[in-house]
Order: sequence, then structure tokens, then C-alpha cells
Amino acid sequence: MRLMLREIYALSDTGPVRTQNEDMYLAAGNLGREDRFEVSVADDQPLLVAVADGMGGHPDGEIASRRALELLDEARSNNLLPDQASEHADFTHILSGIHDNLVGGADSGHALKMGATMVGLWLPPGEPPMWFHAGDSRLYRWRDNVLEQLTNDHTMVNEMLRSGRDPGGVSPHIVTSCLGGGMFKPTVDTASASGPIQPEDRFLLCSDGLTEAVSDQQILSILGSGTAQESAEALVQAALTGDARDNITVVVVRVTE
Repeated sequence: MRLMLREIYALSDTGPVRTQNEDMYLAAGNLGREDRFEVSVADDQPLLVAVADGMGGHPDGEIASRRALELLDEARSNNLLPDQASEHADFTHILSGIHDNLVGGADSGHALKMGATMVGLWLPPGEPPMWFHAGDSRLYRWRDNVLEQLTNDHTMVNEMLRSGRDPGGVSPHIVTSCLGGGMFKPTVDTASASGPIQPEDRFLLCSDGLTEAVSDQQILSILGSGTAQESAEALVQAALTGDARDNITVVVVRVTE
């Protein structure tokens, strides 16, 4: 049986406005901020990628995003991630544990500030993809020139829209779920694909710094062409030349034969 490769490229940029980068990415065991990382992993090996967007201002956001991803990668190293797609809900408990750790690890002066959103993609061998998120960092899948957003933002605006209310005047930056950040219990959404990954599938994990500046139509066009590196770099550049106001972090996973 011929193996497929997952070509991964991760890139994080402070952006043109902020002075500190509170985003962080996790890609195949590598944590990064304000840099880039590239690796290819065969599909007979497990692969975990994730993005965390820190909240609360420097240094609280930097601490929270790093710690959240460190704890997630520890769970992977300790073989605590689900082996089967039907068990994707296990990520609810894993992220809830990370939340508790962030809350318990913050001193009284920082406990209400130190938080992070998170989105992750887990690809165990022989199983359909699984994903999970808390907050407004997103996961997209590009397949056959169709872009699908696989996560629903945990924001006040999105909650109001889904309940049929007018969000006029409500800030799009208010999140209704995060890890830490003084939240009592985070909302964690988990899911799995109905089938296996396919050649030329492309996944994008990103912080809201990208999606606030780059439209889905632009993402569709950019993600569907070139290598993982070319797509990641073009996405960040599109945000920088657009109206980026926040840190920008992307992880692109391209499946090749």
C-alpha cells in the first residue's frame, strides 16, 4: 500500500500593529512563535497540529498560549489522545484539563487574564481526521476546490446570529469560550470526518488575525494552489497587505501521494 505524505508548514507573524506575538503553533511536536517550521510526515505516523491565540495582554497571553500547547503535546507524548475517530469527544476532557491547569497555575493577579483560544487537528494512522476547538481560532479544509470551515467560532456575534438575534454594535472580538481567562467552564467542540483524508486535501489552522483580514474567497484561492509553504506564506502576506490588526498564525497541512 502506497503511503501518503502530510506536508506541514507553520508560520507566525506579529503583524503590523501589535508589539508582541501572543499566538503560538504546535506542529509535529515543534512549538513556534514568530518563526516558521516545515516538516513532512507519512500517514502511517500520527500527526498533531494546533494553534493557540493568547489573551489578556503581554505577558499573560504569551504564557497561556505556550502552556496550553505544551500541555496538549504532553497528552500526545503520554498516548492520551484518542486512537479512533469515534472517540473524538475525548478532546473535551483533554482541553478541560488544560483549562483547569491554566486557571490553577495563574496567580491571583493574572487568573482573570491568562487565557487562550485553541484549535487542533489530530491525524492518527488509519483513522479519519479529528479536530477540536475552543474560541475563534479556525480550521478549514480545502478539497476539490471547495473550502469548508470545520469549526464554528465561539464568539458573542456568532452566538447571536445562530439564535436569530441582531449582533449590531457587538464587538466581534468577544469570545464565549477559551481555555483559562477566568472562564468557569469552556465550551469545547470536537468532531471527526466521515471518511479518510484524500490526496490533495489541504487543511488550514489559523488564529483570528488571519480571518479578520483575509476573506474566505481569498483563502479558497490561495490554499488551493502551490505547496504548503507557498500557501502559508501567501496567506500571511495577504493579511499583512490587507487590514491585519492582530498577530497572524497559520498551519497548512497538504496531503500528497
